[in-house]
Amino acid sequence: MTPDNRQRLRTPQGTEAFFQEEAWRHRHLQRMTEDHFRSWGYLPVLTPVFDYFETYRPLLNALQEERSYRFPDRKGELLMLRSDITLFLAKQAGVAPPETEGPRRLYYSDSIIRHQEEEDISSDEFFQSGAELIGQPGQDGDLEVLMLLHDLLESMKLPTWRLHLGSRAILDAVFDGAVDSQKASALLEIRDEEGLCALFQDTGLPAPEHRSRLLLFLGTVDEFLSESSRLVEDCQPQNHRLAEAVSQLCNLATELLTCAPSERIRIDLSEHGGQPYYTGFTVRAYVDGANAAIASGGRYDNLLSSFGPGAPAAGFSMMMRKIEPLSTFAAEADDSVFGAQGKSFAERYANAQQQRLQGQRVTLDSSKDSP
Repeated sequence: MTPDNRQRLRTPQGTEAFFQEEAWRHRHLQRMTEDHFRSWGYLPVLTPVFDYFETYRPLLNALQEERSYRFPDRKGELLMLRSDITLFLAKQAGVAPPETEGPRRLYYSDSIIRHQEEEDISSDEFFQSGAELIGQPGQDGDLEVLMLLHDLLESMKLPTWRLHLGSRAILDAVFDGAVDSQKASALLEIRDEEGLCALFQDTGLPAPEHRSRLLLFLGTVDEFLSESSRLVEDCQPQNHRLAEAVSQLCNLATELLTCAPSERIRIDLSEHGGQPYYTGFTVRAYVDGANAAIASGGRYDNLLSSFGPGAPAAGFSMMMRKIEPLSTFAAEADDSVFGAQGKSFAERYANAQQQRLQGQRVTLDSSKDSP
């Protein structure tokens, strides 16, 4: 085989393909996901595969910009492949006026392409599903998004999983405009208390140890409710912005437990949602067997105003290729295929039609049991 032929047979780094049964199980789980969204009153939306990079550049941090795939169009303008569906959807929602009054409930299922960590190097082309609730402010909107995600994960029949609930508002109040949020987020990802404390010390903010301890809180809702006042008092007693953000998270978590079991929920103040545009609650879902979060989301009330009239919004996205190997819903999908019965093509065709009406998958190949 010549070097040119070997090159043609290679798959570009960052892409993957689905074949036969694997693709069928992928579609099976995807259909269930879309049916779940529709049952909650959400409607599908499609976003472009690429768009002008400069449109989104102000909304990307340095790491996101580095991970994006960019290329010039035929006129020399720089384009960006879709690396975050929420961003592309926000542009569509911001530019296009709503057709009806009231909240817009949208869902999507599509691929995104961005460079990830080394362990995900062969899977830069991710398949992402998610939902966005636009125009619904406050706690009711937060609870709808969280329970939509909770019930969907429950339906997927996953191993032990939990939702980790955080708050961008708490992070911003603790940072107090003096901390490099990108550096702090990197430290929070690895729960580096010493590094966080040093970062706060460098800014001159008071009580650096207590600020670090607050942001690294991880526990049950009951534990957070009992310790939240002390954590705020130790951190900065006169920080009313922080006290209000903590109070809002307490109220949200308390109300959430009226609908979801407590063992599914953890308060994790190190969670920042992974996106710089979040403004309120943040959430990530973790499941046994996955090396990273399988879902993430939060409230982003200021994002749509970057493209047009602003509106409160919240949502989440799920990395389906991380979920599929762990979901028994997908694994238990019946992919049996039967052959039709009959000696002639017409007989096999008629028999196959009858079996298909009963929900069977049937080829027109002769069945071994054919008379």
